[in-house]
Amino acid sequence: MNLKEAFTVELEPIPPYSFELTLRKPAGWYWSTPEEIFEKGTCWSVTRFNGELLGLKLHSTGTIQKPQIHCTVYSRTKVDDSSKHAITRMLKRAIKAEEDLTGFYKLSQKDDILQGVVKDLYGMHTIGWPELFPALILAVSLQMAPMKRSNQMMDLLLANFGDQASFDGKTIHYWPSAQTIANAPVEELKDKAKLGYRAKNLKAIATALTQDFPSMDELSAMEPQEAKNKLLTLQGIGEYSAELVMPKTGFPLDVWSAKIFNVLFYGKIPEKPRDAIPALKVAAEQRWGNWRGYAFVYVLNDLPKLSKRIGIDLTKF
Repeated sequence: MNLKEAFTVELEPIPPYSFELTLRKPAGWYWSTPEEIFEKGTCWSVTRFNGELLGLKLHSTGTIQKPQIHCTVYSRTKVDDSSKHAITRMLKRAIKAEEDLTGFYKLSQKDDILQGVVKDLYGMHTIGWPELFPALILAVSLQMAPMKRSNQMMDLLLANFGDQASFDGKTIHYWPSAQTIANAPVEELKDKAKLGYRAKNLKAIATALTQDFPSMDELSAMEPQEAKNKLLTLQGIGEYSAELVMPKTGFPLDVWSAKIFNVLFYGKIPEKPRDAIPALKVAAEQRWGNWRGYAFVYVLNDLPKLSKRIGIDLTKF
C-alpha cells in the first residue's frame, strides 16, 4: 500500500531522553514492527490507527538533555484535524514523551544493581507499543517457546497475514490486523504460521479486539492493575503476558529472566527457576516499588556490561 505525507508534528519529550536507546533497544527490541528501519537518528516505522495503516518517520533533531523529535505521518487518505490530534497523543504515549524518569534515577543512585545500568543507558525509556494487537502477538508467541521458535511464528504471521506500507522511499512489512486474524480459520493459522495451540488463543484475542475491547491508548490511561485485569480477560493471556504488554509497574519474569534476577538478588541460579518467580516478583516490588518495570527493562538491555561488572556472564543463561 502506497502512503502519502499527511502531516508533521514536533514532539518534545521530557529530558533526559535518548531517541536511539528508546526506539531501538540495545537488546534488539523493536518499537512497532521488526521490519522498521533505523538509520542515523531516523526511524521509519508503521502502525495502524482506526483500522488504517500509517507510515511514520521520526527524526531526532535534539539531544538527550534537549530532546526534539520531528515526526512525519503518512496515510492513504486525508487526515482530519481530530485524527491529527489523536495520532499526536498516541505518538507521545508510544515514545514515552511525557514520562519523567526523575524518580527512577533517584532510586538508582542508592541501588547497587541499577547504578551502573543507568549510566550505561541514560535517557532510555521503556517500550510503548503504538498499537495493542502487535503486543499481544508478541506475548502469545513467547509463551512456552524458545526464542527461535517464537521468531519463526512471528515471521510467518508477518509474511502470510501481515500488510506492507510504502512511503518516503521505504517499504515496511507490518503486523496483521485483528480483523484479519479474527477472520482466519484456526487450521490456516496453524498451518501457515506454525502457531500450534496458540492459533485458537490468538484468534480469540483478535476477535475480542474487534468487539470494543479497549485500545492501547485507553489501557494506558487506566490504573496499571485495572489495565492488567482487563488484559487477563483475554483467552490465553496470563500474568506474564499481561505484564509484557503493559510493563509500567509489572515484572514479567519467565524462566530465562528468573535466572538472571535470582543471580542479581541472591548470587546464584535457582534450582527451579519457574518456582522462584513468585518470590522474585515480591523481592523486586520491595526493592524497586513502582519502578520495577523500568528496572526490568534496564537490566535486560545492559546484560553484557552488567555481566562484566559482577563477574558472571548473564548472557549465557
